[in-house]
Amino acid sequence: MPTLVRHAAVVVDPAVPSCEWRLSEAGREAARALALPNGAVLTSPEPKARETAELAGLAAVVDERLREVSRPWSDDYVAEVERWFAGEAPEGWERREDALTRLSGALDGFDGVAVSHGLAISLYAGLSFDEWRALPFPAVVTC
Repeated sequence: MPTLVRHAAVVVDPAVPSCEWRLSEAGREAARALALPNGAVLTSPEPKARETAELAGLAAVVDERLREVSRPWSDDYVAEVERWFAGEAPEGWERREDALTRLSGALDGFDGVAVSHGLAISLYAGLSFDEWRALPFPAVVTC
């Protein structure tokens, strides 16, 4: 069973695609403080996930399937996430079924640490919208 790690806190910049965001100073400190099990490690290709793994002292292999759920920028992100959790498909969002298929391809049968993102982790672990909202940066979820 995988141990899923949500990346540490980032610097949010609407002018930069979220898949390119970097960790904040507080995020870098939190990533350094993570205590994770030894063994195989996978990470999303996004810089915030790769940085989290590296600062946690993990030698991770990048797996494209661990990227965050694809979506456009939104000024009402939380409301759109709630709709997505409810099974709706906000315009431009990756379908839940497609995201779960790619995540399952990477994580089913994997017994190690996987550094990924809040929506991806929540979908794979079967978390609710409220559980997603409660996830800190970083967060550790054991499936």
